[in-house]
Amino acid sequence: MDLHSELRFDADPYAVFGMLTDEAYIAKKTTAAKALRHDVSVHRNDDQVTIELTRVMPPDVPDFVRRFVGETIDIKQTDVWGPAGPDGARTGKITLDMVGMPVTCNGTMRLEPSGSGSTTLTIAGTIKASIPLFGGKVEDAVHQGLTEAARIEERVGRAWLAGER
Repeated sequence: MDLHSELRFDADPYAVFGMLTDEAYIAKKTTAAKALRHDVSVHRNDDQVTIELTRVMPPDVPDFVRRFVGETIDIKQTDVWGPAGPDGARTGKITLDMVGMPVTCNGTMRLEPSGSGSTTLTIAGTIKASIPLFGGKVEDAVHQGLTEAARIEERVGRAWLAGER
């Protein structure tokens, strides 16, 4: 199942990227998305940045999915950002794995200026659940959760950039 989200921020790409790679911001957006706990690390290698985030989420999913996931849903996310272009634009790759389940999401990210000091973060990916009979329903549930997480990230990010830290 395809996933597409666009997040808009009222700041230039340099400021937005600084926020996206700030461990305190990552903790804030993760907590806002109802994570029970999380672990994050940000690794810089010249102008390439890798973010590794593991979060433990409550099983806020339909009953038919809950029997597959148990008491919590552990999600490992890896974002790898390439170097900035002259205007601050960057591209990256995102990978999400649901620990202990055959569910993944792989995709791309694009951070780019969108006029008059604003920035758009576009995330495009594919969700795949290799579960016989229920794969499509699980993909729908994961899609809904990731779409909601993107809305939360945009809301928290806008507040962060406005000084609410």
